[in-house]
Amino acid sequence: MAVLYRLTNLAAVGLALLGTLGILLMVVHITLDVVLRSTLSISIPATLELVTRYYLITLALLPLGWVEWRRNMISVEALEGMMSPGLIRISDVLVSLLSAAIYATLAVATWGKAMEQYQIGAYVMSLNVPMPVWPTYFVLPAAFALAALVCVVRLPLLATGATYDPPAQEER
Repeated sequence: MAVLYRLTNLAAVGLALLGTLGILLMVVHITLDVVLRSTLSISIPATLELVTRYYLITLALLPLGWVEWRRNMISVEALEGMMSPGLIRISDVLVSLLSAAIYATLAVATWGKAMEQYQIGAYVMSLNVPMPVWPTYFVLPAAFALAALVCVVRLPLLATGATYDPPAQEER
C-alpha cells in the first residue's frame, strides 16, 4: 500500500510542479511583454491567447490532486466539534467517496470534450497564425482523474484514522 501512496503522491507533486512551472512561465512572459511594449512598442504575439488558453489552465487545475492529497481543500467543520472521532472518520470517508465520484464524473465529461477538440484540431487565430488549443483540453481530465485517484487512495487512511507522512524528498 505504501507504494501506491508514494506513486499517488509523486503524481500529485509532479502535476503541482508543472502548475508552478506554468505560473513562472506566465510571469516571465507577461513581464517581458509589458517591458517590450513600454520600451520598444513591441508586443509579443499571442500573449492573450497563451495566458488564457494555456497558463491559467495549468495554474488552476494541475495542482488539484496535490491540494487534495495534502487535504488543503476548503472544508467546513461546523458540526465536527459535536462528533465523536469515529463519526468524524465516517464523515471523512463519505466526503472522500463523494469527492471521488464528482471528480471522476468531471474527468469523464471533460475527456469527451478533449477528444472532440483533438479530433477537430481546435485552434484560435492569432495574428493570422493558427495556434492549436486542443492540448489544453486534456489538462482538465488529467487533473480531475488524479484528484479522484487521490480521494480513492486515501480512503484506507481515512477509515483507519492513520496518516501517511511521505518522505521529505517527495515533497520537494
